[in-house]
Amino acid sequence: MSWKSFVRNPAFTQNLATSIMMGFLAIYFGVIFIALGAAAPRAITEMLPDVDAPLYFGRYFLYFIIYTFLTRLIFQNFGFKDLKQYILQKIPKSSLLHYILIKSAANWINIMSILGVAAYLVSASYTDNYDMNMLNHGLVLIGLIYASNYKAFLFDKQLAINKVMTGSIIVGVLLINYLDFKNYIPLGDILEMIYAFLVMNLGTALLPFIGSAACYFLTYKTLNQVAYLEDSNSSDKSISDINIGNGLFSRFGKTGKMMEMELKLILRNKRSRNMLFIMPLMAVYPIIIHGQDNNMDSMGMMMFVAIFCTGGYAITYGQLLLSWNSGHFDLLLTKMTSIKEIFQAKYFLQCVIIICQTLPMVLWGFFKTEYFYLMPTMMFYNLGVVLFLYMLTASYNSKRVDTNKGAAMNYEGFSLALFLIIIPIMAIPMILYYCAYALGQPLLGIFLIGLIGLVGFVFHDKLIDVSVALFKKNKYKIGTAFRNK
Repeated sequence: MSWKSFVRNPAFTQNLATSIMMGFLAIYFGVIFIALGAAAPRAITEMLPDVDAPLYFGRYFLYFIIYTFLTRLIFQNFGFKDLKQYILQKIPKSSLLHYILIKSAANWINIMSILGVAAYLVSASYTDNYDMNMLNHGLVLIGLIYASNYKAFLFDKQLAINKVMTGSIIVGVLLINYLDFKNYIPLGDILEMIYAFLVMNLGTALLPFIGSAACYFLTYKTLNQVAYLEDSNSSDKSISDINIGNGLFSRFGKTGKMMEMELKLILRNKRSRNMLFIMPLMAVYPIIIHGQDNNMDSMGMMMFVAIFCTGGYAITYGQLLLSWNSGHFDLLLTKMTSIKEIFQAKYFLQCVIIICQTLPMVLWGFFKTEYFYLMPTMMFYNLGVVLFLYMLTASYNSKRVDTNKGAAMNYEGFSLALFLIIIPIMAIPMILYYCAYALGQPLLGIFLIGLIGLVGFVFHDKLIDVSVALFKKNKYKIGTAFRNK
């Protein structure tokens, strides 16, 4: 039924460009996961001949499970809104809960992970001096993926209510990882010992699957007690509004629909569409900077590169955050939605772009090792700091733009404030890093940059409220600027 709903929906054919783009991204990242999994056995045996290669892989796979668990808590759609279309049908609540739990097995995180694991197992079987029990290792690896999936379900309901707990868990994991990186605690060795125990025999290899099944039924029991089909933020809407479309982002409610509208605006208008060429430029930006002069290899320059590689398009588009909608802004405010939903849609769409732009950029770590941690750090900095700086600027002063004009030599909508905002964007990470460097702990500065961004991202709703409050104070001035042609 879900598949029929997807292919029959007009959005599937009307937004053909979007569907093709998302299909391309799925194939692209699927190939990356397969390539990494296939390359791992040979890379480990050649680069680290003295280690137990399968256990060494298992150590970092457990790191991967920890971070995908955090990713699930932040980004995974747990399907509660999908239940709305069944609210008037005679379907038992228990069947619906089993449906969303089973459906989550095909989540994109699981699919990508399993593709990587399958490629790893096949490659390991053809790699010399890579001795391991394929059955035991395969059971452990796949079992850990689904244990993480259902454990995330178990955490989601409470963490959605208590964001402080969410932030504490994320910060705690990052702190433990930092202490491990600095060799204060032997986390990697502990994870390797855990993995060695799990693959020891068939009985222990089944433990992750047993844990996965336990999390499944515990999650089902929990949801049966606390989840209701009436749960949603749209309780004030009529019953006719319950059936939500099945577009790219529509599963996320009205904000998701606004995200789809924003994406259409980007693809349909000349100026915003031309700005998309920034993304392939950012993909080769490091080689442009570092390929000519060794003086460009300083940490300050690499931080500068990482900020723009991970958030180049979002920064460029965010400079005119509200101005893109200046031609129809009165309609948005009076007929369609609230200003907070507009800000949320713009923020979450830029988050998606930043994350998709960052994932391939991490591969530049093979060119300069520092990019392995600089790219993720600056991704969080863009998500939790840079986007809100532009949001606050847009709430204070926005000007009208003509979206059908080209971007070349077009400064319509820009103001001095949009150029000056670059100063704090660059200054904040530089100050944090060099202060920590002066104390003899340069990596602590990188950690603090990412931590500040992560805190901003976790508490994004509060920061959006601040931007909305500022906009309301200036809405008449901004509205007048939008109406003046």
